[in-house]
Amino acid sequence: MDPVVGELIAKLLSQPSTAVVMLIQFLLGLALGYISVKVLKYILAFIAIIALGTFLSIWSLGMTPAEVFSTLGIAVEAAKRLATVLGILTVGPVSIGFIIGIVIGLLKR
Repeated sequence: MDPVVGELIAKLLSQPSTAVVMLIQFLLGLALGYISVKVLKYILAFIAIIALGTFLSIWSLGMTPAEVFSTLGIAVEAAKRLATVLGILTVGPVSIGFIIGIVIGLLKR
């Protein structure tokens, strides 16, 4: 990690308001992960229905898979840029909490 970035993160974490926000984000991610495990079958069914609807829409429009994947590539590139802009302080606590919540949800089955 770049020393300047490390100093910036240390300075941000030393502020009480930032620490409280990161704790709340972590707890939100924890709850999201735990609840996601509990409703996993519904989430998988939801994703399957969305995917089927998407493929039917593509088929009805007469698009080729290559055209669809090129459009998706543009969306993925935009999502990568957005994640970079948001940074680790925004996404990190929620992601870590989400992963820990999934583990807790799987262990409490």
